[in-house]
Amino acid sequence: MQGLVDLATAIADGIAVLLPTFCYLAACMCFFFFVWTLWTWSEPHSRYHHHHLHRPWVPWVSLILSGVFASFPKFLTMADVSAGTALVVGLTSYAPTTPPNAGNLLGTTPEATVVNVVTLFQYFFEAFGAASVFWAIIRWRGIIIGRINGSPTSCGIQFVFGVLCINIVTIANGIAAFFQTGG
Repeated sequence: MQGLVDLATAIADGIAVLLPTFCYLAACMCFFFFVWTLWTWSEPHSRYHHHHLHRPWVPWVSLILSGVFASFPKFLTMADVSAGTALVVGLTSYAPTTPPNAGNLLGTTPEATVVNVVTLFQYFFEAFGAASVFWAIIRWRGIIIGRINGSPTSCGIQFVFGVLCINIVTIANGIAAFFQTGG
């Protein structure tokens, strides 16, 4: 079990290193899309032939998403506060995490064992949840621009799933308390 915990923690560290890079690249991409679209709209020969002519809000949404991606840790912190936790997210400094010890996994009750297992994989769930929120926003942008077929509702569900994964220990304790009281 310790090897699995070590692997999950290493994967979480990899996500924690790559996610800020992807956020800043997405912020630059959205900003450049905004500038490029406005510049092409200003050209007299392409004013009526642009593929976003009937969706004039698209460049402005990209500008707003540029700010969201540039300040992604604050955005995740606000989402976590909205979920009812006081978890503060930070992506600007990296400190490798030490995998927790998986020696004493069993709790006194089945609920405590589930909470212990979730706590062991907490770093993976937090990193995966942040990445899930990031990809939900990227996918939503692709849908509203018209490059990807899909439903914005599915992006909202993926966003909520990501926020829940970030707060996995709180969710696990709540579910365990739910079963201890009998519903």
